[in-house]
Amino acid sequence: MRRLAPARLAGQITLLILVSIVTFQTIVLVTFHVLDVEGRRHIVDQTDFIASVILALDAAPAEARQGLLSEFAQAAPFANIHLQKEKPRAVTTDDREFKKEIRLIRTDLWPEAEVYAAAPPNEDGAQGVMAVALRKGGYGLISITQHRKPPRSVWRWLWEPEPGTPFLLTPWALSAILFFLSTSVLVLWASNGIVEPLITLARHAEQFPGSHSSEGALPERGPSEVRELTRSINRMQERIAAMIVARTRVLAAVSHDLRTIITRLNLRAEFIADADLRMKMLRDVDLMDAMLRKNLQYLRAESDKTDYSLIDLDSVLQTVVDQFADMNYNVSYAGGGRQMMIGSLTDMQRVFTNLVENAVHHAGVVDVRIDESLPGKLQVDVIDDGPGIPQDQRASVFEPFVRGEPGRTMDSHSGFGLGLSIVRSLVERHGGTVSLLDREPNGLVVRVTLPRASGDEA
Repeated sequence: MRRLAPARLAGQITLLILVSIVTFQTIVLVTFHVLDVEGRRHIVDQTDFIASVILALDAAPAEARQGLLSEFAQAAPFANIHLQKEKPRAVTTDDREFKKEIRLIRTDLWPEAEVYAAAPPNEDGAQGVMAVALRKGGYGLISITQHRKPPRSVWRWLWEPEPGTPFLLTPWALSAILFFLSTSVLVLWASNGIVEPLITLARHAEQFPGSHSSEGALPERGPSEVRELTRSINRMQERIAAMIVARTRVLAAVSHDLRTIITRLNLRAEFIADADLRMKMLRDVDLMDAMLRKNLQYLRAESDKTDYSLIDLDSVLQTVVDQFADMNYNVSYAGGGRQMMIGSLTDMQRVFTNLVENAVHHAGVVDVRIDESLPGKLQVDVIDDGPGIPQDQRASVFEPFVRGEPGRTMDSHSGFGLGLSIVRSLVERHGGTVSLLDREPNGLVVRVTLPRASGDEA
């Protein structure tokens, strides 16, 4: 049963409503049949009663038939019965119910009974007159002026409507239409009032406070439980945003003080007479400065930015590649013309500078390519011929302070394990993705996918 149940809340609510309505209707129908005494009581059908009258007239002597007719007139006021000696003229009829009555009466009479639709005695235009040939002579003409309603039965009520009733006005069709409308109203109400606020809430909870896609505080609507959950998530995101702002301020103050100390250490190291000791001191100071700069870049990548504008990604990539080519690295770029996107120029330069820097430290040849064929997206591949990254380590290398070779000594050339973390933070803040792919026969492909600027924005 769990496998058959819908996975989404809207489907579960719809199924619950349908099951509830069907169960309610079933209970009503069962109760109707159990409590409907009149419907379960045996009632003689009109055709059976008319057949009994005809049998009595056929068995009675000719002189006693008129007396019987006067008695039958009181017992069966819904029917007109006449006797005549001449054979009535037969007529054709298209009334299915009348044909059915003739067939049923013929079945209740003697074998080979002659029962047919006949013309009225005075040609007065009356409809539904049947003639029966009596075995002792004469003919009986019967017309039912008022049909008795059959016993109440849900089955007959649904599947045997009145003759001539349009299809959409039959009881079962009206019941189906009413059932569909009622269910649709309930499903729409449940979807708009319960499911839609939950979907919006889940989407809002995925957004990081202060990110480019953040929409601010979510309005509180829906059931009381959903409003309370929305209020809690809004408060949580406010606290997270406040923590980020406080952390940024503390780091800015610390970075200013540390840079001042590093500058003083750098100046004092210049006065050390021992050249070997002076070089070691300056190398440690440079390492401290590089560590501080990388940490600030990583933390700054998660903060809010207001410098978003329309930028040419092709120009950014060409500039980054030229910088490394000027430093005698074997880096090339296959451009695709003007490729526009909305974002931060500084962030995009930092993203691809980190990727190319990582690639040239582990490979001899680096190739940067951009694919503009994807609809609404820009795909950039940074391809190298290095050793690559094992499959089991690819998920962890995006974490901060995780390096591809953990046992290697940390220095400014080996990195601090923040490059890919900075890349992922900046790319995701721009609405893109980063993935690591294998290159044949060896090497690594870092694929960055970013949203392309729409025509109106461009």
